[in-house]
Amino acid sequence: MSTLTSCRMTAIIFATAGVFLAPHTTSAQTAAVKVDATTCVACHGMHGEGAPAGVPRLAGQDAEYMSHALSMFKAGTRASAIMQPIARNLSDTDMRALADYFSTQHAPLVDAAAAKSPQLVLAGKQLAVAGAANVAACFSCHAEQGKGNGARFPAIAGQPATFVVNRLHEFQARAKGQSPQPGTMTAVAAMLDESQIEAAAAYLSQLTLHRNSE
Repeated sequence: MSTLTSCRMTAIIFATAGVFLAPHTTSAQTAAVKVDATTCVACHGMHGEGAPAGVPRLAGQDAEYMSHALSMFKAGTRASAIMQPIARNLSDTDMRALADYFSTQHAPLVDAAAAKSPQLVLAGKQLAVAGAANVAACFSCHAEQGKGNGARFPAIAGQPATFVVNRLHEFQARAKGQSPQPGTMTAVAAMLDESQIEAAAAYLSQLTLHRNSE
């Protein structure tokens, strides 16, 4: 069964059961969540925790970033066979409400207990905090402890390792198609070797997201 088919089937199960998210949402959020979040949680988890198989974590993610990402999926300027059809059915109000909801969620890490070499995690920490000869530190853009910095630099703390690896591979593939602009993730990813990608992913997947507002 494909990932897309599996997600859609799970979404139907959630919708049929009438599972609507957290009663503490605002009235504006509630309206959108009741319509659309059943599809979101089918893949991303009830509170946006993501999944080890490579589904990104939404819990605690910056609302501006998520809203902008959904708008790009809707417009077709960001590619995803799964997300584009979903985003096309969302209004601007829906996208903002969903982004606001998931940005306030707290969920346990889904990949923290996975067996990872301590040496690999340590190498990932070095890359994230101090960078390497070929690339700047991850946190120099994504902020201290990977908590994110506005709509351009999402939170990377706690993202499942497989998602980080896959996403960096996507950036690398994009770099092969055309010369990336300096300072973009496409340019950064193009400089990374596979061992650096695996190390960064291992470290970030075990890093709990903390925000100053929490």
